[in-house]
Amino acid sequence: MTMNGGSVAINHPSRPDKESETARPSRLPRPRLLLGLITAIAVLGGMAGLSTLTWFDHQATLADWSSNLRLSARLVESHARAAHNTAHANLGMIIDHVATRPLATLKESRPEREWLDSVLANLPYGVAIAIHDERGDPILATDRMGLFAANAAHRDYFALPLARPDRTVMSAVVSGRGDQGRVIIFSRAIQDRAGRSLGVAEIAVKTDYFIDFYRDMQPEPGSIFLVSRLDGGLVARYPMPDATFTRFDTTKPPFTRFAQAPSGVYRSASVVDGIERLVAYRNLPDLEMVVTSGMPTDTVFREWSVRTKRNVLLFVGAMALLLILAAITSESLRHETRLLTTGERRTRDLTNALAEKDVLFQEVHHRVKNNLQVISSLLTMQSLHVTDEKVKATLKDALDRIHSMGLVHQTLYERNLASNVDLGTYFGKLAEALANSYSTTPGGVTVEVEVEGTLDLERAVPLGMLANEVLSNALKHAFSDGRRGTIWVTLVREAGEWHFTVRDNGVGMPDKPGRGIGIGLIRALSRQLGGRSHIFVDEGTVVSVTFPA
Repeated sequence: MTMNGGSVAINHPSRPDKESETARPSRLPRPRLLLGLITAIAVLGGMAGLSTLTWFDHQATLADWSSNLRLSARLVESHARAAHNTAHANLGMIIDHVATRPLATLKESRPEREWLDSVLANLPYGVAIAIHDERGDPILATDRMGLFAANAAHRDYFALPLARPDRTVMSAVVSGRGDQGRVIIFSRAIQDRAGRSLGVAEIAVKTDYFIDFYRDMQPEPGSIFLVSRLDGGLVARYPMPDATFTRFDTTKPPFTRFAQAPSGVYRSASVVDGIERLVAYRNLPDLEMVVTSGMPTDTVFREWSVRTKRNVLLFVGAMALLLILAAITSESLRHETRLLTTGERRTRDLTNALAEKDVLFQEVHHRVKNNLQVISSLLTMQSLHVTDEKVKATLKDALDRIHSMGLVHQTLYERNLASNVDLGTYFGKLAEALANSYSTTPGGVTVEVEVEGTLDLERAVPLGMLANEVLSNALKHAFSDGRRGTIWVTLVREAGEWHFTVRDNGVGMPDKPGRGIGIGLIRALSRQLGGRSHIFVDEGTVVSVTFPA
């Protein structure tokens, strides 16, 4: 609050008028309707949660198996590359051995055949080695299966390496004679130093090389492993199809899938046995092959199906329990509603009684304020008949003290409070009243008030009287020589204590204060508040009172 002469402006946190603290009891919604709504939400929410959990579990299962199958496809690739690299190295050794002389000189050469036998003996799963000239006629062979007895000009394993002399070519599966099983033929062109093709060298390897490896991996029933040429020729498959199946149609799945990306995972039925599988594949362009690893979808989602069935059973059980609890709760809510109805009636009675009590409090404060006003009026009338100035001053001090007490009760009933005094409003009115009472020169003295918070009635009265005493003394004595000045009034709450301070920049206290009751009253009121007071001079007079919050 800033006060100039008789005008006052208040600077403190605004406080709205106190509204009724007793809310009317609200009507509760019908319990059974509310319970039904909650139950429906719980059931629908549970179904949504179960569906979401099942879907995420399905996707996680699919991702895990896809990762495993990709790893398995890499393993199949590594095994196929190992076979290809071994054949490539052995074919290179054979070509280096024979390319320096005419191939015709090797025909029916016993030492050369024995040398081929030694090479074949060191080749795992190898069953035959042969050399053909540029026309496809056999030159030299170690061949117990009779694979290379005839002219090979029309065979893929002969024509392809001549067309790609820089590569080792892997053939599709070839059936052996009788019960000798099936083989895969690796072939490579024989070139002289000028780069002219002289013929082709071939190595035949049993498909057991692949089948035994896949079997040792102990796959799940229904699993497949496949190595195929990019032109659709079957190289090896576990389990192997019947001997009549040797080639895939590259215009149909799965080769249409293989053409979409270098590698991937897809889900479809096998063209060999019709079983639906999750399949991971890898294209190997440098070998002109594709490798795959597949698992039946029944196996892939077997554990997921078990978990889903278990979760559904748990959900059904939980929903059944929820419905039982809902029925029990419904009956309990009926009873609770009856109790609430009785409680509401009693609450209304208590609310009315509290309202009557508040009215009574307001009436009491109003009557006390009026009684103090009557006393003040009597003293004012008495002062009109007194001629002694000291007596008049004494009566005026008494009137100010009575007014400070009456102002407490006035603040209570005007702010609709029962027992807590709004200190901002109270100090504003007190400062305004005292400023108007002691002001003789407009604009002479400025009073600035910064007060916040509330205080109970028992301590608000002595605090108001203390403030009245200190502020009155400042207005009467600090600027008695007619000077201009400022009085600062502050009340703040910090660390569990109230700090009340009145500071002025007036003439200060005399060395020997007068014999009035002011200082003694200030100290007595401070003790009544349970606090301590300090009075000192610091560019004017400072009165500080600290008391517990």
